[in-house]
Amino acid sequence: MPDASFVNIVVPLPLSGPLTYRWPFASTRPVKGCRVLVPVGRRQVVGLLWDPISSPRIEEGRLRPVVSVLDSFPILSAQLLDFYEWAASYYFYPLGLALSESLPPGFFSARKKVVEKITSRPVKETGSRLRLDTWESGGDFLLTSQQRGCIEEVCHLIEECRFHPVLLHGVTGSGKTEVYLQATRYCLARGKNVLVLVPEIAMTAQAVGIFNDRFGDYVAVLHSGLTDSQRRDEWWKIKRGKKRIVVGTRSAIFSPVSDLGLIVVDEEHDPSYKQEEKFRYNARDLALVRGKMDKAVVVLGSATPSLTSFFHAISGKYQLISMKDRVAEAVLPCVTLIDRRKKEGVSKVKGGGRSRTSKVSWLSDRLKEAIGETLANREQVLIFLNRRGFATYVFCPECGHVFRCPNCDVSLTWHRELGQPNTYAGNGVLCCHYCAARYPALPVCPVCNGHAIKARGYGTERVANELARMFPDARVSRLDRDISSSRKRIEEILKGFRSGAIDILVGTQMVTKGHDFPGLTLVGVLWADMSLNVPEYNAAERTFQLLTQVAGRAGRGRRPGRVLIQSFMPDHYAITLAKGHDFPGFFDKEVKIRQELGYPPFGRMINLKLSGRKKAAVEESARRCGVLARKVVPRTLEGGEGVEVLGPAPSPRARIKGRYLYQVLLKSSRLNGLRLTCQAVLKNQAELVLPGVRLEVDVDPQSLT
Repeated sequence: MPDASFVNIVVPLPLSGPLTYRWPFASTRPVKGCRVLVPVGRRQVVGLLWDPISSPRIEEGRLRPVVSVLDSFPILSAQLLDFYEWAASYYFYPLGLALSESLPPGFFSARKKVVEKITSRPVKETGSRLRLDTWESGGDFLLTSQQRGCIEEVCHLIEECRFHPVLLHGVTGSGKTEVYLQATRYCLARGKNVLVLVPEIAMTAQAVGIFNDRFGDYVAVLHSGLTDSQRRDEWWKIKRGKKRIVVGTRSAIFSPVSDLGLIVVDEEHDPSYKQEEKFRYNARDLALVRGKMDKAVVVLGSATPSLTSFFHAISGKYQLISMKDRVAEAVLPCVTLIDRRKKEGVSKVKGGGRSRTSKVSWLSDRLKEAIGETLANREQVLIFLNRRGFATYVFCPECGHVFRCPNCDVSLTWHRELGQPNTYAGNGVLCCHYCAARYPALPVCPVCNGHAIKARGYGTERVANELARMFPDARVSRLDRDISSSRKRIEEILKGFRSGAIDILVGTQMVTKGHDFPGLTLVGVLWADMSLNVPEYNAAERTFQLLTQVAGRAGRGRRPGRVLIQSFMPDHYAITLAKGHDFPGFFDKEVKIRQELGYPPFGRMINLKLSGRKKAAVEESARRCGVLARKVVPRTLEGGEGVEVLGPAPSPRARIKGRYLYQVLLKSSRLNGLRLTCQAVLKNQAELVLPGVRLEVDVDPQSLT
């Protein structure tokens, strides 16, 4: 690093690049990755020293000096800083904000109170210990021949000490986790470290427990469910090399683990790896980038790989390793489709101390009978419904008024209990799932002052409530995002279901991912086609993945499993192929549709998202961006890289949190033309975007809503 009197400093503000300062410390050499205190305007902020320079672009007399140096050594390695720089550039996001949003709280900030804490009491490891539970493995078992073959193949790649992307495609229950564990042991023995990513906080308890059971004090955990001090302590232990295995959710991709030999992305297809606000990165894709920079093996594991990953595997870009059979001679569950288009008989619901006959719209007689049989055999039931709350539609029958969120163009959901049972007295609350606004339930109609407010639709809370009435001897619980606000509560429910303390578990997509419940023999899907009826190019893919994954929870123990899927569209290929656990068949069908329409993996996309509180200003800004994008497109056509500009158009959810949403979608067969077009729009952002309107860039969007 050259001797210099000037340095570039990255600050946690929405700036396009670093700021240049004078280096006033003659006896101290500037070191990249150290934090410094610098003036910005009338305030002081904590910045990160990026690089020294010999000749600044602006006059020396106009440069302000660095106030102080906060670290005696770099808190981030040069290699990790290069990774940050690549990610921020690829996703068109300010580097300073990318750093501040992915580092633990209290490391890097422009907020006055946080800056004062950092400067007066530099962040350091406190020595407190985060208790990590172990996860019972269920006893010793022999590796299958498929597992042994996969382990040998992955370990051979680790031995080569160079970048290898691998897609591990194994059916549910095939023992992919054991492959990860054995590869981790091999990696540690060769002095290399390991990073394991899981998609949801709900999965970390099981993943951390399994790895902690094998590797003990080597394991660290990183996710947003930890307290600020826990996250800081875990981060420092990783940085100092005290922890060699990092298990965490998507933000763990930025952990300071060094000497990486293996990166595992479990359930790689899961959309939770994509950050949907602010720094919109995809941790699965960044795992491949970091693996390439660190010369590590990257294993993407899934029973239902994303179409893009599987396409790259069969085309030779990734190495494909397959596991087609379950371990311990277990077989995939038998799946039955229940056609809900046909009217069925009535079900009896117990309530008020006596039995009454009532139609249960969400439950077929066949599924109800199967639940009763399963409970009679002292086995467990999992009911899947990807919708929270008690009722999803609240209205006044006298005047027809629908209760909608005043900040968002969505209806309010009725929650009788939110998080913990008996959280709310009386009728509970009406809640918006986008801005979290809450109102008393059930209110008087604001239009006609009517009191006979009605509620329709059903969510996990209502289903769990009614199942408890139908089967009074069963122990019923639920797992959804309302529960997931408490990490301890999540772990209690998952452990309770795994141990057999819970008979029926009702859950959203959180229960579909990677969990192993030995006593679970029946899975019921209440509304299989719900995810098909959304305006997304990948709706069929998401439906197939959800159904296949939740079906795969059944029959993983000694007893065979069965799955009953209720659907109003039982002939749709995503549902029929999920019934047969037929991923190759689904891939062949869906990939032809994607190719014809130019969607991934045959096309790339960048979504320009505009929002603001004044609809006219947002609409005009979006129109201007669309006009400029179309003007720029002819200049990006060299080499056949045509760019299609779609929109501007209102977002399918036209207003969220009081802000109107418009979008301009850029589509192309290759990425270069897209980036040139996007760069042209951002370069002219000051002229295109009206005051009060925000422009955000979503590269490789997983959702267009």
